[in-house]
Amino acid sequence: MTSRRAARPRRFRVGIDIGGTFTDVILMGERGEIAAAHKVDTTPSRLEACFIASLRRVAEGLPRGAVERILHATTVATNTVLESKGARTALVVTEGFRDILEIARQRRPSLYDLKAEKAKPLIPRRLCFEVRERMAWDGQVVVPLTDGELSRLAAELSPSKAESVVISLLFSFVNPAHERRIKEHLEGALPGRHIVASSDVTPEFREFERTSTAALVGYLKPIFAQYTDKLTFELSNLGESPEKLLIMNSAGGLMSPRSARERPHALIESGPAAGVIAATALAREIREPNAISFDMGGTTAKASLIEGGKYQTTTDYEVGRGMHQSLAVRFTGYPVKIPVIDLTECGAGGGSIASVDAAGILKVGPRSAGAVPGPVCYGRGGEEPTVTDANLVLGRINPSYFVGGESSLDPDRARDAIETKIAKPLRLTVLDAASGIIEVGNAHMVRTLRVISVARGYDPRHFAIIAFGGAGPLHAADLALDLRIPRIIIPEAPGLFSALGLLRADLRADFTATARLPLNAENTGALARLLARIEGEADAWLRHESVPRRSRLLLRNGDMRYPLQNYELNVPLPPGRVNASWISRTREQFHGAHERHYSYCDRSERVQLVTLRVSAIGRTARIQSPRIRAGGHSPREAIKGERRVHFQEAGDFLPSPIYERALLRAGNRLEGPAVVEQADSTILIPPSFLAEVDARGRLLLSLKQAAKRKKGAKGAVR
Repeated sequence: MTSRRAARPRRFRVGIDIGGTFTDVILMGERGEIAAAHKVDTTPSRLEACFIASLRRVAEGLPRGAVERILHATTVATNTVLESKGARTALVVTEGFRDILEIARQRRPSLYDLKAEKAKPLIPRRLCFEVRERMAWDGQVVVPLTDGELSRLAAELSPSKAESVVISLLFSFVNPAHERRIKEHLEGALPGRHIVASSDVTPEFREFERTSTAALVGYLKPIFAQYTDKLTFELSNLGESPEKLLIMNSAGGLMSPRSARERPHALIESGPAAGVIAATALAREIREPNAISFDMGGTTAKASLIEGGKYQTTTDYEVGRGMHQSLAVRFTGYPVKIPVIDLTECGAGGGSIASVDAAGILKVGPRSAGAVPGPVCYGRGGEEPTVTDANLVLGRINPSYFVGGESSLDPDRARDAIETKIAKPLRLTVLDAASGIIEVGNAHMVRTLRVISVARGYDPRHFAIIAFGGAGPLHAADLALDLRIPRIIIPEAPGLFSALGLLRADLRADFTATARLPLNAENTGALARLLARIEGEADAWLRHESVPRRSRLLLRNGDMRYPLQNYELNVPLPPGRVNASWISRTREQFHGAHERHYSYCDRSERVQLVTLRVSAIGRTARIQSPRIRAGGHSPREAIKGERRVHFQEAGDFLPSPIYERALLRAGNRLEGPAVVEQADSTILIPPSFLAEVDARGRLLLSLKQAAKRKKGAKGAVR
């Protein structure tokens, strides 16, 4: 007699993305199905409480142990810098370099702006301490570090009340011996302080950038340690193991809380990175190799380029830079030398505030109403009109179906605010003023899309837009028309898409070493030894994170340049042993990259490998969205009403059918003008677009003219 094996209980993953206005949470089953999805108000003052409230909401009713992974994107690091609420931090530098953070780089965001101000240093000069020691450029000791200097330094630091001490000495990226001696001594002399050595954080040349990055780690470390402690404590109270928690980093990978405590600077763009990961996975699934990831939330709109099915990263990033409307302006924030997904953003989200300046010009953003008090129509005390208020007045949002009907919006409040603050000062009707708010906001976002495409030599007409965020699908078609982008992809849960990206990310950490060696046969041995050392560190991290050997992957890349160039290009490095053939292939890859970026290369010129980088990847199980039920071409069953909706394209209100997205079936075709509503977002389909639902529930929008041409050529609409 055979006994029947008991059915294994279902397992789930939870993705929690804390944004500036809303926190998105998704509960996903093993087969990729979305079991629950919600938007929860963000509580800026208590983000850990917001995290736990979101987890409770989706996990309620599940058996104990059903949740196997909890993935988290957080704004803690970014908010700490933007709000200047980091830890009291001291800096230890080589004698004579006390003003390194004050001097910074002599570059200005606006060359002729006499009032331009640099970012205030994270560490004030009074907390910068000098130590008598010196290394030469090649790592040779010029001035020894004595025991007396160590004792004197500890005595000076002791009364400073610094929670963190950052050590950044001259040429420590070549020889870290002095930094390590100071760190070891201070850990014994100043118990309970966080001691950070720049050679442990980013062993790269360029003194100011290395010091700035290390300073950021010291500034954030106590804050993030406190945050992760609270999360693990609350998880334990819920009966969930803290080992289940992984946190998204800026390069698009996940890391454990213990790794995040040591590398808090790696979480600067935690939330936006998750959205790009999700967009990249979707682009691959639908075989759309070239796409623009467009994420419009409550506070900002962010764009990133996906080329050949891969997102792009950069190590030239600044945190806390000014939120400029049209371009990614540099030299206004704090440089941080880590791989970050290459994003451009502007202050034009759903909560961006519209105003009229002293010259009588309509402005939108970068100020945001945020979660508290929020747009005027929320009825929470907001008095300044926002993009969301304008969308509501123009009939683009259903006031009774906000967040799936969990809350309602007040059109009268929104109309009154726009009339008082915008229409009367500009002598416009309320509807013209609301339309103007949308138009100005769209103009900012179009410029942002141009920055990551046209300004970098890419033709946006050869890309599709993957639009998400709560407000992204409302504005995507207007932007596509302006840039003549032929296709728009709306994911199945656009308002929760970044949380979905968390569930599709791998573990990742990045390791670097300065090489500054010419790529030639003479340096083969030195490069091989350096690469082996970094890959050893990367593999050790993967073992520390308990990643099985079969799931480990090491990706190599390097920063390279021609001699006498000031800046480098980051280029993927070939796999395999470092030998003459490897050197030749690496040189050729750099020449090709240089030609793509600058339209020329010089194959007769020497090439210098400046920095070696290794990304440690712990691959996770791939999840694909499940198929939905087919329903033929007609979507009549999904129509739930009709209302007059304002379209920027038409410049007027048009009667439009309103569809419930949950009732749409694979193969359904919708013709604009139309509106598709769902709990987490609203999708606007202008008159010049038609839309089709694919087999997995994604909505594919295309221009009618392009679709007709394709139909004539192939006999069917793609």
